[in-house]
Amino acid sequence: MFADDILGPVRQWGYLVKDLDEAMDCWINQLGIGPWWGYRNVPARSVVDGQESDIIMSVGLAYHQGMQIELIHQTNDANSPYRYFYESSDDAQVLQQVAYMVPDVEAAISQCQARGMHEVGRILPGPDTAYVYMSSPAMKGLAIELMPHDQGFLDEYQRCAAEAAHWNGEDPYRLISF
Repeated sequence: MFADDILGPVRQWGYLVKDLDEAMDCWINQLGIGPWWGYRNVPARSVVDGQESDIIMSVGLAYHQGMQIELIHQTNDANSPYRYFYESSDDAQVLQQVAYMVPDVEAAISQCQARGMHEVGRILPGPDTAYVYMSSPAMKGLAIELMPHDQGFLDEYQRCAAEAAHWNGEDPYRLISF
């Protein structure tokens, strides 16, 4: 079996959605996946082809059998790694990325480039954090997201995944507005 010492395990499946509430409702009522934690109206910076933009997005996070499911709804028209979906798709939601939490983002970028991938953009949620999206022609429409290792994120991930494993359907939406 191929062991990946650079990227490690997949931590998250990320979907772009056109309506966060509708998408969360679908995942709860049709797939039985919840509860949903997250954030509404999150400001972030985006970098695509060297051009920076201010984006606003809402994000829902749930867990299924230990895997984090992320729903991303960009709510403005700024350029970002997500814009292609809003401009060219009639779908309500689509798998956009598979995310890895890596100890060294630059080493992971180099490894991805050696595997034939290129950077398609970055999301900068804060001054010291960058989520880097890598893709290739063979993965058109799908990217891998490289997230910097963050123990606080991993601790919260484990706590929420454990809570979701025993979720009884109560309190399905736990989103904070900015």
